Amino acid sequence: MSKTKKRPPISRTLRETIRKQGLTAYAAAKRAGVSVDAVQRFMNAERGLTLATVDKLADALELTLCPDTRSKDERA
Repeated sequence: MSKTKKRPPISRTLRETIRKQGLTAYAAAKRAGVSVDAVQRFMNAERGLTLATVDKLADALELTLCPDTRSKDERA
């Protein structure tokens, strides 16, 4: 089995992207159509998010969280 480069946690990537885009938790939540409270608590590391909420936020932020960087041969 080959070693793969370890990716940062999705939660860290999502928080960093929201901050880098200069968005408040409120703005990110409204853009994604999700609960403001959930995003505020996530940004404060008080709770996690459901996968559905992560998907909505990633889509709203135009973010690909886990791109498959393997070649076609490696995926086979």
